[in-house]
Amino acid sequence: MTGPCVDPARVVIEALRLDRWSPREVEARADRGLELGVGGFILFGGEAERVGRLVERVREGAGRPLWIGADLERGAGQQLRGLTELPPPAALAAHPDPETAVAQAGRTTAEEALSVGINWVIAPVLDLDVEPDNPIIATRSFGSDPRRVGELGGRWIDACQSAGAVACAKHFPGHGRTTEDSHIGLPTIDAPAPLLEQDLAPFAAVADRVGSVMAAHVAYPALGSGRAATVSPGIVTGLLRGRLGFEGVISTDAMIMGGIGRNDAEAAVEALAAGCDLMCYPADAGATIEALGRAAVDDPALATRLADAVGRAGRAGHAFRSAAPASRGDLEPVAFACDTIVGDPEAVSGWSPGATTRVVGVSDDPEVGPPAGRAGALGAIVSDELRAAGWRIRDASEAEQCIVVLAATPRGWKGRGAPSAGVLREARVAVQAAARGLVVLLGHARWLPSLGAPGICAWSTETVMERAAAAWLRAAVPAVSGRPAGSGR
Repeated sequence: MTGPCVDPARVVIEALRLDRWSPREVEARADRGLELGVGGFILFGGEAERVGRLVERVREGAGRPLWIGADLERGAGQQLRGLTELPPPAALAAHPDPETAVAQAGRTTAEEALSVGINWVIAPVLDLDVEPDNPIIATRSFGSDPRRVGELGGRWIDACQSAGAVACAKHFPGHGRTTEDSHIGLPTIDAPAPLLEQDLAPFAAVADRVGSVMAAHVAYPALGSGRAATVSPGIVTGLLRGRLGFEGVISTDAMIMGGIGRNDAEAAVEALAAGCDLMCYPADAGATIEALGRAAVDDPALATRLADAVGRAGRAGHAFRSAAPASRGDLEPVAFACDTIVGDPEAVSGWSPGATTRVVGVSDDPEVGPPAGRAGALGAIVSDELRAAGWRIRDASEAEQCIVVLAATPRGWKGRGAPSAGVLREARVAVQAAARGLVVLLGHARWLPSLGAPGICAWSTETVMERAAAAWLRAAVPAVSGRPAGSGR
């Protein structure tokens, strides 16, 4: 072996899936990770209180610093029930005061993550939203303008890291132009190098201060790589380290994803050699550690690279753990989210809370795991909120008014960007069956014109966005009768 100071286990980040595995399975995986000596864990799902206890247990068991990460692009509540859900980045960019909104989101996310021991916030997405058929970015992006994405992403990062957590800019050097999901296979971006400069710009804007960057499982022939950027020295070391001058920690995307290939343990060796410091979510942590250790013994240069990765990860983690927590600002989630709703109150002209109203849920999303905070069927939150406000909600086809809550969000392994023709038709038929109808789109605003019916955009399937849509409706319906409208545009 390479010795304790360059233990290959220290660069491996094991997964703990509270959203899919039984408590016994989670505990067993955590114990095995500790026995192997992994550098940390990435968490998915679970109740916040339980996650806090789990993190405390693994930290005590390790007796050393650990990277504890989670994908929290839409607030800590994206993964952990009991914490705050927030609108996705595209919605934050649509807020009347986007600079303040992204700073509030970054700070709140970090504070709540740290409250349960998560010190690595794997966000924000700095990919450009430039390809409508992209199946995995869309609302996860701050937009299509490289300068604006860099500015808003930088504000989010600054707020997150000032609270003491490590942020992670992803997916370098840009996943926005793909038409294939890297969870499924290896996307190739055939754009010329001058065009890819736009994709690099947001990462260049934050390279001097973000704590970590995640490499994409995407190929970029114009940048000299026909394989995933994750295993490309020219992209990871040459471009990110060399040209952009990034000195923080570089992580792989999840190594279980199809874009890295079938043998992710051997791919981890290549990723380390390319310049990555953390191997995130391998299929088999033990096999990956063994492959890294074996390769380091055989190759002195790789052993040196391993030592550099372990040292860099340790220094970065210590720097952010010692940061002073920021004071917590006031953020009321539903009001905050309501301000991001895109819609014209005239879309509900003639509506009345006293008319019978049907709420229908229509989903374009496969069942690959609901948002952490979701409770009940799609549309139930809008229905319950309006009923509580005195609306006459009836599950009857002859209702005078119909609200279709349409979920059409980017999801891993979904494989498409635009809502399918079938679900659009289903939504349209339901709306047209009533005297007055409206679609509440839980997806990107660019799909509003394709609905073929009046609609508003509520961006994502988090509970807070359905509640915000209900709040918008409560405010907008009286508005068309002469009373002031509430939030929403």
